[in-house]
Parts: sequence; C-alpha cells; structure tokens
Amino acid sequence: MSAAHSREGTRRLSLRLGKLVPYLYIAPALIVILLFVYWPLARTFQLSFYQGNLINPFRSYVGLGNYTEMIGSSLFGDLILQSLLYTVLALIGSVLVPVSLAFLTLALTEREIDFYQSLLFVPTVIAFNVVVLIWAFFFLPTTGGLFNTILGYFGQQPRAWMKDPLLALPGIALIANWKVMGFHFLLAIAGLRAIPREYLEAAYVDGASGWPLIRRVVLPLFAPTGLFILIITLIGALDAVFTPIRVMTEGGPNNATNNLMYAIYSEGFRFFRPGQASALSIILIILFGGLIYWQYRLFDRNVTYER
Repeated sequence: MSAAHSREGTRRLSLRLGKLVPYLYIAPALIVILLFVYWPLARTFQLSFYQGNLINPFRSYVGLGNYTEMIGSSLFGDLILQSLLYTVLALIGSVLVPVSLAFLTLALTEREIDFYQSLLFVPTVIAFNVVVLIWAFFFLPTTGGLFNTILGYFGQQPRAWMKDPLLALPGIALIANWKVMGFHFLLAIAGLRAIPREYLEAAYVDGASGWPLIRRVVLPLFAPTGLFILIITLIGALDAVFTPIRVMTEGGPNNATNNLMYAIYSEGFRFFRPGQASALSIILIILFGGLIYWQYRLFDRNVTYER
C-alpha cells in the first residue's frame, strides 16, 4: 500500500513539475524583459514625481509638478506638433513609399526583384552615424555640397539646408526614412510573396487584372503585413530621427527639428533634469501608445488573417 502511495505521489509530483517546464523555458526572456523594460519603466514613472539632478543623489518630491511644468511650457506645443509631423513623414517615407515600390515589383522577374531588394536594403546595414555623415555631405551649405551643386546647375544660390527651419525638419526625416525604407520594402515583398498563387490565378481566370485585381484580391491578403509595417513605423518614428538630429542639428534651428524623444534626451543628459525627462517620457508613452492602439483597432477591423 505504501509503495502504491509512493508511486502515486511521484506521479503527481512529475505532473506538477511538467506543468512548470514551459515557464522555465520562458523564464530567461521574462527576466530580461523585467530587468530591462518594466523595471526601467517603473523607475521612470517614480522619478517623474521628483526633482533633482544626475550629480546630486538628493531629490525632492514635487508630485505632478514636473508634468505641469513640461505641459505648461511654451515649447511643449511645438514638441507635440513636430513629433506628429515626423510621424506623418515617417508614414509617407517608411510605409507608403516602400509598399508602393513592392507592388511595382509585381511586374518584374524574380531576378530583378532580388536585385532591387539588395539595392534598397544596403542603407539598412550601414551604421546610422555613417548614414548621417553621408547625408551631411549632401546637405553642406557650401557649393561643395551635392544638393547645392545641383542647384548651381540651374543658376540657383547655395542654401543652408539645415539652418532653414522650413527645410531642416523634412531633411532630417528624409535621412531617417532612407535608412529604414529598405527593411520595410523587404517586409512588403515578403508579404506579397506569401499570398497564395492559387488566389491570383483564380482571379485571372475570372477576368480580374490591373487595379481591380490589386484592390479586391492583393490588398486584402496583404493587409496583415501592411498593418505590421504601419505599427512598427509608428513605434520607431521618433527613435529613427534621433541620430540625425543629434549629429546634424541638435534640435535647431530655433527648435525646428526638436521633438518629444530628443527633448527627453536634452532634459536628462544635457540639462541634467531627470525628473522633467521622466515626465516627458511618460507623456510620450501615453500619447504615442494611445495613438498606436487607436491605429491598430481602427485598421485591424478590416484585416482578415488566414486561419
């Protein structure tokens, strides 16, 4: 009897341990996420209620003072507007352009598609600082700059591209979009290649071609990939322009290229005000997290996933 009880106890223990095995597999990833994502986020939220600096460990509790200071500043409205402008430019350059190019490749052969994939993906593998330095040569305000050289052929005077508040922001966005466009083009190509050929052949048999084929057949099947590209673009829009801003303009001229992401860096590591930087971080998470969630809920309704 005792041996039977012992075997039954061993079996139950094995079943319980077996249920823990999946959690043991994901434990390393969970630990990394907790240490490097959720703990810093909780710490940032805590710091947003204090004032101090990075040198003196003493900090005073100010409640919502950092939030009211940041929101009430004259610069906050410009930061929101320019962040939205960067996002719109990112949607054009990192979603609309690469997806359109991917659709244009439908008329090409496999070898031609592979060539354009390799060509457009080159900027993605180049270090971002190197990319910025290349474009800095293009934007040189002297006659030696590439863009000013082109203007010279048309009898135009050289322009200080990054000193012009109207041109600096689109120029910074152009650099960031050029850097990530190849990767998004690759995703779009993969999404198009994943469409079952049987659907396209059936549509051809039914007489569909050109724009009706793309609208009625290709776009609905491509929608999950398009939604994914849209979401990752919204998530990384401000992060993608950080390096060009840091290297070329530092938020200028007259804060024309500043945004919430760069303002967080400036408050925390240039002005040594971690409380204000943390408050801006939380505001950024709330605003863009809400925007991303709204976009996902809006477009996900019209996306059909293959089961």
